[in-house]
Amino acid sequence: MVILKTFKSPLCIVSVILFVFFIVLNDNLLNENYSNSLKNMLQIGASERNVDDLFPIKFYHIAFVDYRTNTPRLRIFSLNGCLGNSRYLNVDIHQKGMRTPTRMKVYGHPMETRCPSAYGPATPCFFSSHTFETYLTVTGGLTKVVIELGLRQVELSVQEIHKPVQKGITMCVQPVYYYSQWQNIVLYIEAWRAQGATRFIVFYHSSTKDTRKVLDYYQDLGVIELRPWPSFGSLPNDIADKYPSIDNSAYIFAQFLALNLCILEIQTTIGAAIDFDEIAVPLNGTTLDYATKEMTGTNVGALEFENNYVSMNPPIYTSDFSGVSSPTFYSKVGPQKFIFDASVIDFHYVHYVKSFIDKSKITKISDGALLHLRFNVNSLKANTISKPFRFFPNNASHHIENMHETVKSIFGKTPPPASLKFLDTFNMCEKRSLNEGTCHSATCKSDMDAVHEWVYDRTEGVFLAGEY
Repeated sequence: MVILKTFKSPLCIVSVILFVFFIVLNDNLLNENYSNSLKNMLQIGASERNVDDLFPIKFYHIAFVDYRTNTPRLRIFSLNGCLGNSRYLNVDIHQKGMRTPTRMKVYGHPMETRCPSAYGPATPCFFSSHTFETYLTVTGGLTKVVIELGLRQVELSVQEIHKPVQKGITMCVQPVYYYSQWQNIVLYIEAWRAQGATRFIVFYHSSTKDTRKVLDYYQDLGVIELRPWPSFGSLPNDIADKYPSIDNSAYIFAQFLALNLCILEIQTTIGAAIDFDEIAVPLNGTTLDYATKEMTGTNVGALEFENNYVSMNPPIYTSDFSGVSSPTFYSKVGPQKFIFDASVIDFHYVHYVKSFIDKSKITKISDGALLHLRFNVNSLKANTISKPFRFFPNNASHHIENMHETVKSIFGKTPPPASLKFLDTFNMCEKRSLNEGTCHSATCKSDMDAVHEWVYDRTEGVFLAGEY
């Protein structure tokens, strides 16, 4: 009777309600983009579990120390199955001159808001991009990070990230896979340099030989930097047969992971994650000058550029770039892209900015346009319209001549055509994946290998599972 009366007391009932509310709140907040300190505070009363050697996970080979926040953050990036709440890494921080490392618990969360992804095509994918982050109590002189996974250890090198100060735009190109439209790259480099881009970081998985030849040409000139993005490899033998292949179950070659890794490498004031067939332009002047004006001394952290599908006559896939000076616009809308202040960007998705380090920053709709040279633009069944935007801020004829000379330097007087049949093969495979409800990933490899001899990146040691 005493127990029953106690349970019925108002104080007890209120306590139970608050307890349930706290549990629900904890679960919801941990799936959103809240600060690490808040997450760690909420996790104190939860059932904590460390990620061990039986958990399906692979790590990017570099850990980052991000000094763009007042207190530096350790940031570790991974591909793994869903963590759930209160999962952490046991991480040993090694410092120069210190014989004993500092052990820290580092909690993880998916780069997307939820895991599995709420985005339909990505929902069937078992592996998703994650980040493990914590504020550092020790700073400076970090030599390596060692992750303890029970019987296995994963050793990561360390790279420091500071607020960028160089004026310019860094272009981040998410994984290039089965790419054949090399003419897009020539236009991309020429147009973006005219708009103020000073650095190009390209994550490379696979392409035709002709496309790789173009990329190597620009890399040899110091214009672009290629980052290896090979196969993710296998899980350790003792757990590999318990889980799907990572390559076949990571959405679009883990593009979110590559994109956000690139953001950390930006050393210019402005950054952008925009594909080879897209150029963001203002109404007047250069993209760099426009973005700098909009984001200097204001609360604007990113600019949104509305998608505009365009075509040229003649098509650039004939290697004749003369039509670039007067593109044809179409009335059909498409997904937007962004240019951002690299000192305040935190997480970025392909088509929107997820979060800023500085919570006062906002995204503003620009008065410019994203010129999107979609390969199948003529099949969109849209009306042609007139718009004042152009690829180059001035002297288009000079840039067109530059592109023709570049193509001659790479291929001679007879440049090879770009075959669009490879795109048809990939799109058919992608459509099959959607119909079957399978992950849109590297499952198309056999289809693509059947139609062409691709140049794959085969760099080892990019993604690590650790050693026993």
